Amino acid sequence: MKQLAITFLLSFVFVSIGCAQDKEQKLKPDSGLVVLSVNSGEEFVGTIIAEDAREISIRLQSGKLLIIPTYTVKSIKKLSTSTLIKGKPVFANPHPSRYFYTPSALPMDKGEVYIQTLYAVAYQVQFGVTENFSLGATTTIVGTPLALTGKYSIKIDDKNTIAIGGLAGLVGWGTQTNLGIGFGAFTHGTKESNFTLAGGYAWINEKNNGGGGSPVMSLSGNQRLSKNLSLMGELWYLPEVGVFFGGPCFRLYNNKKSSFDLGIWSIGSPDNGGIPFVPVVGYTYKFEK
Repeated sequence: MKQLAITFLLSFVFVSIGCAQDKEQKLKPDSGLVVLSVNSGEEFVGTIIAEDAREISIRLQSGKLLIIPTYTVKSIKKLSTSTLIKGKPVFANPHPSRYFYTPSALPMDKGEVYIQTLYAVAYQVQFGVTENFSLGATTTIVGTPLALTGKYSIKIDDKNTIAIGGLAGLVGWGTQTNLGIGFGAFTHGTKESNFTLAGGYAWINEKNNGGGGSPVMSLSGNQRLSKNLSLMGELWYLPEVGVFFGGPCFRLYNNKKSSFDLGIWSIGSPDNGGIPFVPVVGYTYKFEK
């Protein structure tokens, strides 16, 4: 009987020590830098130093310690330096997979969907099928031209990504005119600040008049300036016909779901001149997963 009592006592001590160790581990999670959102809409940036079923303790970047009831917490998301501007969290770029029109090599998230309109006349929808592959469609309010798009991305490391993709479609109602472009792209940087080099071949074929094509090259970039603003730019060049177009553009972040693109482009050729100022206007809405 005495041995049984000693055994029971030792078992109780070992279980108690194990529970205490588990509790201590939960009280000191290695969260890294996070943004904690509460139901009222407030956001706090810092490191979680304690957490249990009743409350969460977070050490803010200022050094202040906050204790927040667990039931008031809406979400906790890890942050990287690319989602901070002057130490404060920013709305993520709602579609880093594209500049004003030029695609970057960066992939969409799986299940992500966004709609973009240019001048409220042309529209496109894009869908992240997997973490690396996306599909889309683009057309105008009159339904022509109509084209399908696709892109496959390969992440080399945290700041370098390559992609291949293309666009193919039809022009006009009842015609047999088709067009398309195949491309490859390389992007260096984060979702908030990056540049992209791309190249490919564009073509158009008409049943009666034959067709033609041209190599295409582009240079694009995006630099996050503040919580609600990015400076973008893209420049296209078709060496076969000697035409270039593109220019600077601002991306205005309305919230984490939508943004406006406003810019001034030029269109022309070195030999024949062109149009020096063309306003470009776009709007994007991202559907949350």
